[in-house]
Formats: sequence, C-alpha cells, structure tokens
Amino acid sequence: MYIVEYLSGSNNTDLFQKYRLILLTLVGFIISFLISHSSYALATNPGATCQGITGASQGGLTNADYSSLVSAVNTNNYVNIAGNSAGSIPLQIRMNTVESSNNTTLGNFGVTTSGGNSAINVRRTFPNTTAFTDVTLDFRNSITTQPIFLTNVALSAFDVDYANSNGNSFYDYVQITGVTQAGSTIEGTFQPVAGSNIAYSQGFYTTSTANCPAKDLGTQCQGSIQFSQPVASVKVRYTNTGRLLTTTNQEIDFRVDNYCYVPQYIFSGTVFDDNGGITAAQANATNADITTAGSAYTNRPNYFNGRYDPTAPETGITGSTVKLANCANTSTTYPTQSVIRTGAPAGEYQISIPTTTLASNTNLCLVESRTGNTYPIRTNSESKNVGFQATTYNYPNNNFGRVIAENVALVLRKSQHINNCPPTLNYTSINDTTSPATGFSTATIENIEPGKCIAYKITATNRANVNIDNFIMDDVLQKKGSNTATTTSVLANPALSSTDYNLTSSPTIGANGTVSTKPLVLQPRSKRDFYFNTKFSTTQ
Repeated sequence: MYIVEYLSGSNNTDLFQKYRLILLTLVGFIISFLISHSSYALATNPGATCQGITGASQGGLTNADYSSLVSAVNTNNYVNIAGNSAGSIPLQIRMNTVESSNNTTLGNFGVTTSGGNSAINVRRTFPNTTAFTDVTLDFRNSITTQPIFLTNVALSAFDVDYANSNGNSFYDYVQITGVTQAGSTIEGTFQPVAGSNIAYSQGFYTTSTANCPAKDLGTQCQGSIQFSQPVASVKVRYTNTGRLLTTTNQEIDFRVDNYCYVPQYIFSGTVFDDNGGITAAQANATNADITTAGSAYTNRPNYFNGRYDPTAPETGITGSTVKLANCANTSTTYPTQSVIRTGAPAGEYQISIPTTTLASNTNLCLVESRTGNTYPIRTNSESKNVGFQATTYNYPNNNFGRVIAENVALVLRKSQHINNCPPTLNYTSINDTTSPATGFSTATIENIEPGKCIAYKITATNRANVNIDNFIMDDVLQKKGSNTATTTSVLANPALSSTDYNLTSSPTIGANGTVSTKPLVLQPRSKRDFYFNTKFSTTQ
C-alpha cells in the first residue's frame, strides 16, 4: 500500500494486479505447503495399543534402537532394545536380510529420520519383476536367551508408491508376516490410516499414481498392520506388483510401532556339585588331612564353600527340583514355568512367573529339594530369599550346592589311651602313637585290666570352607549288656571342661551316660580336640 500511493493511476492499476498475483501465488503456496506437510506427517498406527491385555507393558523401538539394529545387520548378533518400556520387556532383536537375486543393486540400508521419528530405509534396484528383499527381525528374551512372543506387534511401511516418469517405472509392494508360537506364518491385519492412499491385499500397495516424497514418513504413503497373535519373528518383504518396465531405484521405509508383553520375573541358577574339583575317586569321608601336600583336601578353597565355581571345576547335577515359594511358609509354592534354554548345562534351572501372579506378596524364596541317595549333603541352605523388588525382573545366580557322602565336611577321629586314672591327667601332653598303651591311638584295646582308665581324644575336623554351626558331639559310654559290651564305663577325673561340655546333660564323675558338648561353631578349615577320661569296672 505504501508504494502504490506514490505512483500514477495507470501504473497503480498494473502494479496492483502484478502484486495481487504474487500475493495470491504466495498464499496458494503456503496453503499447499501446510496441506501437503500435514498429510505427510507420520500418523499413529491404529494397532499400536495394549488395551485389553491385563498387566502388559508397552514398547516400541526408539530412534537409538534403529541405529543399533542397522549397525548389526547381517552379523547374526542380537542387540539389546530399550523400547521405552523401563526394562520391563527384556527384548533383543536380530536383523538379517536376504536378497532373492545376486543381481539386485543394494542402494541403501540405513536409518532415516523425519519429524523426530526414525525408520529403516531400504533402497534397491531390482533386476526383474520377481526380485525381492526380505528383512527379518527375530525377537529374543535377553534373560533366558529364548524366543520371546510379543503381543499386538504393529509395524508401518512408508513411501509405498508408484512411479512412471523420468525413466522410473515401478510399483512398490510390501508384505509383512510373522511367526507364531505354533510355528505358523501369519499376515498382519491391515490398520486403515486416515489420509493414506495405501490399500492392502496380502501386502501394501498404493491406489494413487503419485510419486511419494522420499524419507519423509508421510501419511499419504503409509501402510500399517498389527498381528492378531503373539509373534517371535517378523519379516518385511519389499518387492513390486510385477510391473517393472526398467530397472530403477526404488525405496521404502518401515518402523516397529508397538509391541506388548506381560512382564515376567525370572529366577535362575544351578544345582551343582560343590566338590571344589575333588573327583569321586579322590573323595574320602575319613580323610581329615587338610594340610599335607598329598591330601585331596589340602589347598581346596572352592570345596564345600556354598558357591558355584565352574573353574574349580565344578559342574551342575541333575535330579533336583527348585520351586518358588512364600518365605513365610515354604510349603506354599507358586505355579511356575521352568524354562530351560537349548544346550543348557546340567543342573541349570530357570523359573518364569508373570508379574500378575504374585499379587501383593514380596517375600519370595527359592526352595531346592531332591529325592534318592545321590548327593545327599547340602553345602548351603535349602531355601534362598531372592531379595524381591517389584521393578527388578531378573534374579540370576540362585545356586544350590551339594556333595556326595564321601565329600562330607565333618570328619571325626576317635583315639584312646590307657592310663592309671590320675586325677590331674594332662591330655595335651600325651602324644599320638600306634599303641594305646603309650599314647593316643586308633588301635583296638583288648583285655584291659579292671580299674584302669581309658582317656579319649575326639578330633573334629571341618574340611569345608564354611562354618559348621551348632556342632554338638555326643559320645555314649558303653554299658554292660548294651549291644556286645561286657563291662560298664563311667566318667573319671579330670572333670569335663566347662568350656566345651554341657555339664547339665553329661554324666558326673563315676556315672554312666552320654557325654555331650555345648552347641559350638567349627571354623572353616580347622580342627578341634575334645577330651574325657573313663574308668572300666566289671562290678557295674
């Protein structure tokens, strides 16, 4: 308006018409720009929902996930997927491609980003009308390393278009299929997107002759599906409708919009032989030697320590059952699913339980049990509290150790010495000898004279690398007429040590009965000697 005011009349009219035309063109361009770009914006896949699935977590690939997948394509490696599910979906994906023809020109396989959203871009020059590219995504549970079946898996393909200009002549066709738990292949269910030109007939194709703008993830060239059954694998096949007059560059983009999964708590571990590398041939239940170089029980830090040490080497053992239970009452167990991965070592177990099963109970224990006579001795508790937290889904290394009877931790060695019943007998001054007449010996005593005493030394050896708690040693003094005894033995001086013995339950001097220690703790890899003196008489 300011310029028109200072021009002559005729020129004013011409100039006004000129600027009017420019303004109208500019307005038309702006309107066209707004309309076209609003239609090109990625639309939400209608199938991207977890509604109706109780307790399900929802995920979809993040932009970083697409980059990770592309970097590992055709390496046969699984990559960890973040998926915006806060760790509740332990998902890994492996992505591989297959080309139907060696003559296909591989233009690009990478990540494209538009409007803050990323997708996989596939550009190909197919040599003929039957050529195709298959992109397969295999889903795996990152904890169990087994296939994971995801529900309501939804994908979208973009830039599915038709071109017949400037030497280009192609008609894109995209088919997306999945593999179910039964092993069957199913097609995705078409999800109509408002503003889209894409139709579906066992795959996506366009109903428009428009050539879609590349890499903009536009709605008008977007086709979306959702699988009606859980799948552990999806395949995106990129080809054409059979119309390919010339070999030409064509491309599509695709995204994983959604997947659902009811989170599982997974408890795992190994029931193992805690032998520390001591073989069954070396094992000996009476070997109390833990210091001599030639002994199988010397320098064995991994033996009977309650820890699984595969490098010892220690191996898993079969035959045990592990259940998930309420710690307050371990007889109350949960219906759990045992998941054993392919090629798993012996003794390995995995228990999977949906988060919806536990209700409000958080006091959870794993309980190991076994029937039969093999590996009868535990090296740790039968019950383990898992330390449950609602937002922690993986509980590994809940291991249970056992050993064969010959690898028992405690060895008791009883030796005896004939003496004249001095009231102040010094036990520690008596040496170990081969004859009970000269010192403490394991040799048999025959024809002892009446009135003589026999002192006993019982050595308790803890061969294990854990405490033996609540150790109580009981020794029953022989009594005439009991079993094959021909004489009665009574307790003699010196008096029992109040440090070691339970004086209330043990016999007094001159009485027969059972000599008992207090509940004691035997430290790992240690020995402890217990002494008492007895007198034999034929008159009792």
